[in-house]
Amino acid sequence: MDMNPLRHIFIVDIKGLTWMSDATWKTKVDVFKRWGWSEEHIQTAFRKHPYYMMHSEKKITAVMDFLVNEMGYDSLSIAENPKIFHSSLKKRIIPRCSIIIILVSKGLIKKKNPLTSLSGMTDESFSEKFVKLYEREAPEVMKVFQGQLNYEDLFLK
Repeated sequence: MDMNPLRHIFIVDIKGLTWMSDATWKTKVDVFKRWGWSEEHIQTAFRKHPYYMMHSEKKITAVMDFLVNEMGYDSLSIAENPKIFHSSLKKRIIPRCSIIIILVSKGLIKKKNPLTSLSGMTDESFSEKFVKLYEREAPEVMKVFQGQLNYEDLFLK
């Protein structure tokens, strides 16, 4: 896996490898391969954020399905930001994606943002950059951010 024992996250790397059985690891690798990831993508993602392999197959599939099929992200771009799997799909990923969709549809931003805006930004930073800045032109973004308006309500209107 080309893990560096001098990195501060080395213990997490080891925990990620020893936490699950070989069969569980293989099953999760197969899930990612079905999404087009190669062994190299899986290893690169593991080196970046080893915890991504500790999530259930169900969560991995749900996150990949939403980001690839609903949001149009390339599955390989997700390998570059495996920390996204550590975020809650319902409480963080879907609301933030919904806000991005609103802003794009109203022409307030040009395109969907990198995955780092969905998982890497704090709530405060995301709110400043995508909610408060556009709240006047798109008041629904605050409701989505605060959980008062959900994904289904937003897109079924």
